[in-house]
Amino acid sequence: MAVKAKSPSAEKFMIVNRNRGNDEIEFCLTLLVTEDCNLRCSYCFEPEKRPRRMPFEIARDAVREYLSREEGPDALSIDFCGGEPMLEFDLIRRVFDYCMEQGPWRKRFRLSLGTNGTVLTEKMRRWFEAHPCFQISVSLDGIKEVHDRNRSNSYDAVIRNIDFFRRYDQTVKMTISPHTVPRLAECVVHIHELGLKPEANVVFEPVWGSPGQKAALLHVYARELDKLVEFYSLNPQLTAPKLVAYRIEALMWEDGYSLEDKYCGAGKYMTAVMPDGQRYPCHRFSPLATKKPVHSIKTDNKVRGPEKCVRCPIYRLCHSCLGANHDINGSVDMRTDFHCEFVKAEVLASAKLAERMLSALAAGLSHEEIAVEDDKGSKLALMRQMGKAIQFVQENVHLAD
Repeated sequence: MAVKAKSPSAEKFMIVNRNRGNDEIEFCLTLLVTEDCNLRCSYCFEPEKRPRRMPFEIARDAVREYLSREEGPDALSIDFCGGEPMLEFDLIRRVFDYCMEQGPWRKRFRLSLGTNGTVLTEKMRRWFEAHPCFQISVSLDGIKEVHDRNRSNSYDAVIRNIDFFRRYDQTVKMTISPHTVPRLAECVVHIHELGLKPEANVVFEPVWGSPGQKAALLHVYARELDKLVEFYSLNPQLTAPKLVAYRIEALMWEDGYSLEDKYCGAGKYMTAVMPDGQRYPCHRFSPLATKKPVHSIKTDNKVRGPEKCVRCPIYRLCHSCLGANHDINGSVDMRTDFHCEFVKAEVLASAKLAERMLSALAAGLSHEEIAVEDDKGSKLALMRQMGKAIQFVQENVHLAD
């Protein structure tokens, strides 16, 4: 387990483990090192890209400030973002050297970046391999035909570097657009075949066409999710993405499942620093992503609307982007609902997969485990809770006709 750095002359490389668990809250300092990008992805929410780069002094001052703070969580995540952050590799390297050579710092820290995977050079590879404390994730939308249509014909460039990204054991960011839906299952399976772990989400914005087009896509989406349920039932050793693995058992927790449990740090545990030094709750509140930029937000993690979200039986499981809410509805607590039916399809698929897994677990229970009663932590009690959650979803979640 990582500990706080002591001094430059002692153990300097005391960085939060990149394979850490999810039980530690950390503050995320996002450095938007460039607004530029070499791709023009079809669903990108950053339409106002400009060729602006972050000066080292701005990055240095932000890092120094947040690593030196007494208040807040003990751990700091320094995330390099864009645009395409690897276009500013020299700046990233300078910031890393500054973090390691200065101090001692009050905070433990880790460094991460997400990349489109197309601009990696041999020089970059060698440097990152010599500094394995970096956490690096790549975006990949699945099979070549789908990825190329979504992401500027960049599949071959990503695949050339796939062995490099595979070594980081991070989930692959897969964004589901209307073009992805008809081949969704094939795309997810392909990422597994590459030796990577898929994680995916549908687009929050209104990209789904007319009501008729959206209804047709939803029908296909449910079919593709059923294919994934079958795939993961036959391959239980693989980690399923949230698409078919929602924590539906949380719906049965006696103490509830608050929106705070679905952690979003914007405005509380996150600051995004733009190339000019301006700061925002996250970069989705910046001029790069919205025509209504704001420097601060307030939320009490309550759903204020629309009414169907307030009344929804699974609203606690539904993911929602505060930045998209603000941009489209003018309020972080007024949810966008363009992706609503797609989330319902995912929760229904999660219940189907959970039912399959539950049957397999029940078949393997020993007599001693079956005999245990009233122990909330017992395997049998947890299975009963899951059974109730499956039934709740089946009875209360229905897709629109």
